[in-house]
Amino acid sequence: MPVVNVRVEKLRKLLGLDIPYDELVEHIASLGMSVEEADNVLKVEYNPNRPDFSSVYGIARALKTYLGIRTGLPKHRIMESDVKMLVDKSVEQVRPFIACAVVKGLRLEEQDLVEIIAMQEDLHWVLGRNRRKVAIGLHDMSAIVPPFIYKAVGFDEVRFVPLKDYRAMTPGEVLVKSEIGRKHAWLLQNAAMAPVIVDARGEVFSMPPIVNASITELSPGRRDVFIDVTGTEEDKVNQALNILSAALAEAGGKVHRVRVVYGRKTVYTPNMKPGKMTLDVDLASKLTGLRLTPNKAASLLRRMGMDAKAVGQKLVVRYPPYRVDILHPVDLVEDISIAYGYNRMTPEKPLSNTYGSLLPITTITELMSQLMIGMGYTEVHNLVLTNEETHYTAMEVEENSHVRLANPATKEYTMLRTSLIPSILSTLAFNKDNLYPQKIYEIGDVVIIDQTAAERTVREKHLAAATAHSDATYSEIKSTVDELFKQLLLSLDYRIEENKTFISGRCAAIYVNDTRAGFCGEISPKVLENIGLRMPVAAFEINIDKIIPRQR
Repeated sequence: MPVVNVRVEKLRKLLGLDIPYDELVEHIASLGMSVEEADNVLKVEYNPNRPDFSSVYGIARALKTYLGIRTGLPKHRIMESDVKMLVDKSVEQVRPFIACAVVKGLRLEEQDLVEIIAMQEDLHWVLGRNRRKVAIGLHDMSAIVPPFIYKAVGFDEVRFVPLKDYRAMTPGEVLVKSEIGRKHAWLLQNAAMAPVIVDARGEVFSMPPIVNASITELSPGRRDVFIDVTGTEEDKVNQALNILSAALAEAGGKVHRVRVVYGRKTVYTPNMKPGKMTLDVDLASKLTGLRLTPNKAASLLRRMGMDAKAVGQKLVVRYPPYRVDILHPVDLVEDISIAYGYNRMTPEKPLSNTYGSLLPITTITELMSQLMIGMGYTEVHNLVLTNEETHYTAMEVEENSHVRLANPATKEYTMLRTSLIPSILSTLAFNKDNLYPQKIYEIGDVVIIDQTAAERTVREKHLAAATAHSDATYSEIKSTVDELFKQLLLSLDYRIEENKTFISGRCAAIYVNDTRAGFCGEISPKVLENIGLRMPVAAFEINIDKIIPRQR
């Protein structure tokens, strides 16, 4: 969970009230945040679905409406400017979207800069997925000359001095020589060109999503700040800019919009137009257990920084553009509950008592896990994601129908597994230099294509195990399967089966009442060679879903 450090005195100054320390902590907690007290600084942990709480300014703004200092929808006055950002077509295949703003008249002290940069990094993580979807640049406006151009260049085409460095570098050198560049180089590892932002003089002042140029580094004092937000998803880019713009407006800055030109298309950012949603008051009453009237519900929503107008038993609600967590009317109901106060709600006993119990699949997997541990096996966990090379080629089997990822982030994870055997063999290969014998098992999910299912796939729970040492044989793994089924009070039989992952003649299918439930055998030397194992391995895999109906 993200944490923001809040200076108590600054929070009181933003609120305009000298609220007692304990009350301040209690009010912050009432808004759904966890507070850890440390002298005059509060460590406030907030839910990632509320990135507007990533700064003291966002928290102060929420407290103002909650405490009735200023209720209703905050008014954001966005002023005009002559600043223009031209977007070149070359960025379409690299990082296609950009949104910008100019914030004038900010009075920044050293600690203010630390807080704003911390907010920037929180937004990189919460909205930007570690800068992959959204990256933010904050610049000293006095060091650059508009209009600006956002374009993609060759990795050896331009030179600039990156932040926290003193040497002029090309984009390619930044990714190798700069400390910040090395840290984020993975973001451009598959890119053919590097995105940059240049000013009217041709000066590069940003290389998103990697690093800014040193010429625009912010320093304490009264500053005009230029904000650029680039990314791969237009809505996320605009959300991040709205959150930043609203926070810096609370800090005393005057927000000016920027004209962003995509060829023939022009947009003006930031767009601080409120969102609109309709809420059924009867639904809110039902979900909260409160007897709400439209006027009462509207009053509670105003305490949460919104405006609401009653239309019969419904409310037309306008909410701030930085409230990116509001996706459904239920989110408005949650705000009504917070404004009313969960501690004021009277708990009610349910009309009937019901008792939960474990699902059959959970019961049997827990029992299987205990049995495998009792037989000397160690549990491992692997990702459901894998790749065709590991899953099929290394196993010496032909590809079958499986779920492929549409946009894999890396070549290591391109599909969903259909068997556990490749996963546990990969685990053994990773531990090949450790002491033997090695006996491991995994209980996990596989995903199978099924055109008859609504989702066209089904998820199955499987158990797989492997034993690796100089004397690992079919007999050993078969005895493990026999003991497992004996303890489960299930009868089984084996039928000869050919599988190229296993040695011919040393592989068998496992049947329970004429239903094929799995297989076991000795791994083929060719497969062991493919994955780099030097020890014999015997393994089995069971489809747990196939044996649950027959488990007594």
